[in-house]
Formats: sequence, structure tokens, C-alpha cells
Amino acid sequence: MKFRKSVVASIVAAGVALTLGTAGTASASTYYSVPGGQVKFTSKGEILKVWDTKAGKTGLYVSVYDLSAKNPTMDWCNVKGKGKSKTCNMKFTNGHKLEINVFSYTKMSDHSTRKLVASWKDKA
Repeated sequence: MKFRKSVVASIVAAGVALTLGTAGTASASTYYSVPGGQVKFTSKGEILKVWDTKAGKTGLYVSVYDLSAKNPTMDWCNVKGKGKSKTCNMKFTNGHKLEINVFSYTKMSDHSTRKLVASWKDKA
């Protein structure tokens, strides 16, 4: 019985290791539902797509910071209007660490109307 448990544990551990080893591939996409919309970031080509899914006067603003660059760089994408989406092609160096922040806003030019609704780290 002890032998069976260790064999099963070894198989499970190997499956977990294989899953973890392939989770960070260069063409991976991260997809998030956030209050008021959805965001998808595809690391291969650094493509960011933002959807506004909420009726009303709010939109979504997404900022992406390259945290690995000697002189940190930033790009952004925004969309406003229920059912609208926008795709933004961002240029970051492959393998660099990125910080992605999603804000809801009512007036793009007024920073005081922005509210952070989600934040995560990813790789280019």
C-alpha cells in the first residue's frame, strides 16, 4: 500500500511540475474580467485588447509599465462605451517584466476620476 501511494504521489508531482514548466510560454495570453469590462494581454507581440461591457459614463484605461528596462517605459490603451473594444499593439522587449494596471474612469483627461480596479504582473 505504501508503494502505491508513493507511485501516485510521484505521478501527481510530475504532472504539476510539467504544468508549471509550460505555464510561462512566450505566446501565452492572460485574460481578466474586471469591473466594467475585460482585458486580454498576449505576450507574443505585446497585444492588449480592452472591452467595455458596462453601460453608463465609465470607460476603461489600461497602463502597462516595463519594469525591466534601464529607463522604464510605459504604454496605455483605453476604451469607452458599452460593447466597444480596442486593440493596442505595444512594443516591449521580450522577457521583460511588465506591470499592468486597469482603471475605470468617467473623464479621461481628469485623473481624479480614475479608480484602480485591477493590477497584475506579466512578461513581454
